[in-house]
Amino acid sequence: MFYEYLVKTFRYDNPFTFSEIVYPSYSRFQISRGLRKLCEEKKIVRFEKGMYYIPNIRKHGISIFRPIKVVEKKFIKDGEHVFGYYSGKYLQYELGISKLKPAIIEIYTNVESRDLHKVSLGNYQISLRKPRIKIDQFNAKVLCFLELMNGIEIETLDEYKRKLIADYINENRITQRQITKYIPYFPDKTCRNLIESEVIYSVTQ
Repeated sequence: MFYEYLVKTFRYDNPFTFSEIVYPSYSRFQISRGLRKLCEEKKIVRFEKGMYYIPNIRKHGISIFRPIKVVEKKFIKDGEHVFGYYSGKYLQYELGISKLKPAIIEIYTNVESRDLHKVSLGNYQISLRKPRIKIDQFNAKVLCFLELMNGIEIETLDEYKRKLIADYINENRITQRQITKYIPYFPDKTCRNLIESEVIYSVTQ
């Protein structure tokens, strides 16, 4: 029953933490013991201390778990709670602007208080930075967009890449009002790139 509860609550291949588990009539000790038993039976995988996922066991083998989900849960988004976003070369790669997957994932996140903190998670090398302003579900997309414009090299933009950026603007409903509110937190280069790239013309009022 405990295993069925975990599957129903967290589903397959989604990371979850020990602290998130609330099982009726089970003490924290019983939950810990139950997790340990399920790990021994290989029904649950312990990704790192306090972080688990449930592999989907199929006829043709076990489903492939994407560790990037753990990165996102810890540093970017947990359910509806948004507290980070990708930046730098990894953001350009995620949007399709760059075809080269960088060795380091760059993230701005509320959970970091230092200008730069490098960590390892699984096979990932991650550079964490404290946010320019507190990140939430309402400003994360526009902050991410401004980060993109701050880091991009204008001379590398062609019509296809400009369209990708325009699509991001439209999909996330980024407005000039939002940009005006948050651009003071970014270097002057961000504003210059917005204008020189002509990306600004894709932004609605």
